[in-house]
Amino acid sequence: MKNINSYRKFERNEHPVNENGDYVLYWMQINRRFQYNYALEYAVAWANKLGKPLLVYEGLNVDYPWACDRFHTFLMEGMKENLEFATDHGVNYFSYVEPKCEAGKGLFYRLAEKSCCVISDEFPVFIIRKHNERVADRIEVPFTTIDSNGIIPLGITDKDPYSAYLFRKVMQKYFLEGFTNPPQKDPLNELENATAVKLSDEFLNDYPSATDDFEDISETVSKLDIDHSVPAVDESGTRAAALGKLGHFIAHSLFDYDEKRNHPDEKKSSGLSPWLHFGKISEYEIVETVLNHQPEDWSLNDLTPNGGKNSGFFNGDPSIESFLDEVITWREVGFHFAHHRPDYDEFDSLPDWVKKTMDAHRDDTREYVYTLEELEQSKTHDEIWNAAQTQLREEGIIHNYLRMLWGKKVIEWTPDYRTALEYLIELNNKYALDGRDPNSYSGIFWCLGRFDRAWQEREVFGKLRYMTSESTRKKVRLKNYLESYGSDYHLK
Repeated sequence: MKNINSYRKFERNEHPVNENGDYVLYWMQINRRFQYNYALEYAVAWANKLGKPLLVYEGLNVDYPWACDRFHTFLMEGMKENLEFATDHGVNYFSYVEPKCEAGKGLFYRLAEKSCCVISDEFPVFIIRKHNERVADRIEVPFTTIDSNGIIPLGITDKDPYSAYLFRKVMQKYFLEGFTNPPQKDPLNELENATAVKLSDEFLNDYPSATDDFEDISETVSKLDIDHSVPAVDESGTRAAALGKLGHFIAHSLFDYDEKRNHPDEKKSSGLSPWLHFGKISEYEIVETVLNHQPEDWSLNDLTPNGGKNSGFFNGDPSIESFLDEVITWREVGFHFAHHRPDYDEFDSLPDWVKKTMDAHRDDTREYVYTLEELEQSKTHDEIWNAAQTQLREEGIIHNYLRMLWGKKVIEWTPDYRTALEYLIELNNKYALDGRDPNSYSGIFWCLGRFDRAWQEREVFGKLRYMTSESTRKKVRLKNYLESYGSDYHLK
């Protein structure tokens, strides 16, 4: 029987290893960390097998969709941290920040030409998916991508999961094996050949980076040809920040999570999704840390597969059970869906029952119809929705519960369902730190029926699940939230 981690490997071409290459190349695309990284672990293993040094390449171009100060700053803070780590630990690490569009053209392929083989990150959405599909046919050495995204390898499933319930059954079947075959904490400690990799002066002259020392990231970003209307936020994109966020959540919120997570005023969510998205922290170490806080008499022997129910599998603290269902089941179901569906971000990927009910209600009258610009600037009649959009626009996040309401109301306030989807993707991917991610696409498409079931039929929504601001106001505590993100936000 194959080891579960063998399902993490995707061999993308059949070229022979170039044994005369100068190094093994690890192209760090999305899991931008040196710890708990299966892909880096695999790259180290190949370097050791060939007796070669390892070169880690991390780049940042200016022409990716929705490139802006917010994402560039977050990424560059992480790159600065990685450079400092590499310098302190003698790691061959080359970082490149493209100074202008097309300046980095050909850079990766020149690095690949000198390599024995190339290892990179498997990621089922956005530009990483496209990069991986394109690169395989253009380089003459083996190109392998490794899934470091979650506990359950993408290769385990053979089709897109229809619901969280169905995926939860898969999770319960494979969790123990996945969790007990973890990524190494510090894979670079196993590297045998620490020879320094010297890139040629010609290469370095051809590809001058926008920054070499990351001394003033904001100044560098301000000069780049990206969207400057979306400003950086007061959150650091470093691994250190992610670990601090995890520690704060464990200490102050974990054991209240089940009861209070849906109340914006309580501030009990983990807030880790931006760092998970950019790969600064691994899902494994979050799960391990949380499980270490189960009651003293709890052990992995207490795991009880229960046919996909959302409680009763971990059999420990109910808040831990609730949090792990979110971070494993609900996060990973989106990864597995997108892995099997290239149309993960398209309207036609919605379930048949959704398209049928939308067709039946496509001509229903909308009481309010807003333009994208009005929605973007929080100019609706709805105080709660405006506050959620303001938090997204200004801080790059939305409270988890309000994100569902935020999406549902856009369906109600746009001329048709396709326009609603277009607006939701644009708003989310333009502003959200955790946007452009399988998990955020799950959130958007859940509002339109993905991973859900048919409900009572009504105008506009048809059989889609319905949410109202009035019921939200009654169900959750958000007085302080509305005071924080209400109409006087910019006066604070």
